[in-house]
Amino acid sequence: MERVAASVLLVAAAAPFWSGRFLPFLDMPQHLGLAAVVTRYRDPATAFARIYALDPQITPYWGYYGAMWILDLGGRGPPLELANRLLFTGYAIGIPLASAYLLASFGRDRRWAVLSIPLVFNTNLFFGFATFLLSIPLFLLALGLSERHLAEARTRARHVLLLALLSILVFLCHVQTYLLLGLCVLILFVVHARGLGWLAARGATYLPSLALFGVWSWRSFVRPDRASTMPHTVHHDVFGRPGELGAVYEPWRVVLTTMPERLMGAFTDGSDGQIAFALLAVFAVALLVSHGPVPVADGTASNGTGSETAWAPCRARWMLAHRCDLLLLALLASYLFLPMQISGQWYLNARYLVFGALGLPLLLAGPVRGWRTALLGAAGVIALLACANTAAKIRAFQRQVGPFDAIVGALPPRGRVLGLPFDSGSGGPLRLWPFLHWACYQQVFAGGDVGFSFAGLPSIPVRYRPGMQAPHPYEWRPDQLDWASMGRHYDAFLVSGVPRGRGGEELRRNATVVARAGPWTIWKARRSP
Repeated sequence: MERVAASVLLVAAAAPFWSGRFLPFLDMPQHLGLAAVVTRYRDPATAFARIYALDPQITPYWGYYGAMWILDLGGRGPPLELANRLLFTGYAIGIPLASAYLLASFGRDRRWAVLSIPLVFNTNLFFGFATFLLSIPLFLLALGLSERHLAEARTRARHVLLLALLSILVFLCHVQTYLLLGLCVLILFVVHARGLGWLAARGATYLPSLALFGVWSWRSFVRPDRASTMPHTVHHDVFGRPGELGAVYEPWRVVLTTMPERLMGAFTDGSDGQIAFALLAVFAVALLVSHGPVPVADGTASNGTGSETAWAPCRARWMLAHRCDLLLLALLASYLFLPMQISGQWYLNARYLVFGALGLPLLLAGPVRGWRTALLGAAGVIALLACANTAAKIRAFQRQVGPFDAIVGALPPRGRVLGLPFDSGSGGPLRLWPFLHWACYQQVFAGGDVGFSFAGLPSIPVRYRPGMQAPHPYEWRPDQLDWASMGRHYDAFLVSGVPRGRGGEELRRNATVVARAGPWTIWKARRSP
């Protein structure tokens, strides 16, 4: 019965990603468009090789783009949108499975992983942080395996190789997640420490990922190469040296009061926040009756998986017994004390909040039996409600998108399209501006270029060739369109909503509508650019 219930919950977690063709994730069109550049770079039906250059050096975002390239199988794999959906499905089922593995690694009841399912639909998902999202289940697996690797009496070659690979994958998906993993692993090293020889033997597992991180850090922070960057990212072309990062911290009032919406607060009606509150209530009751340290036998350190090691200076026994508490404090502190922004990267500390939430079940020492089963059942019901609610919102988003497919044929093949989101999409079921980067579907469907692109940002492995980036208005301000300096660079303009302001007047004066469907119109210049 438990396996059937688990299977139902996993299918439910994946279902929202198949509830509609267009997923309402803010940055996803940008990542999907650049994935098209990576996977179809040599395709003569596109203009990619002429406009862009691929960065062969190590960047932390290769995790997503490399996965899309592998799924592409040289053009013989699934279509790009389907490959992207498969990756998000892996993310959705990976979080509860990895959470169960993490709990078992620390001697906790793995069934408490049901608490992680609503967190699949955290705010980061609807911001569309594709490569960061893939790093979340990898982090949970790497942390669980690190606990086993450091707690066991003897090293296992299988664990060493798998942990080395997982650490590399975490880095290749997102450097923030890799740094958080490093902090947690450092805590475990301190807790399990058994001498310098042990430290060298167990630490060697992490050297391959540290080498990649070192190469990337040198290029990004020690010797940043501004000469290789393009003009459109002049303010965020590289992260800069440590003294040039320009860290921006938020007031404590903002950090604390925005926690709910930064964890689960993407829906206009606030329903995801209500689900998060119900989940927190179930966890609070479980914590009252189940909180406790990891058992430590006299003269031994146990990881709860049957393997025991003889160590145990008395001064370290408290740390060993409370290592779950220490890890959770580190996860929460990463949100509370880090900056919101540095040069080249926004929304830093807020991304970490989901790790603190996913780490909470580590505090639940009691096994699920007796009346605690009712708590598990309540958490399962809340998980199903979260999945159903998200699927309903994605279906509602399809109605908001309308018949966009009907005008895809009007996008200029291999041409350049400027997106003008006069309607950012925030008035529908999602509040996080899902139409903002919609023009990047030009890269996916027509093999061309766009106005604002993530290409050239420091973590992105795609850059513009010199002189190939067209001028464009600030993506949040389509009313700043200046036809004299920008209009001639574009073959078409993809508009959502009703053009307004100076930009709308410029567009009406110089272009005409060639296709219309729902909230979308495609405009082309009256004179050929």
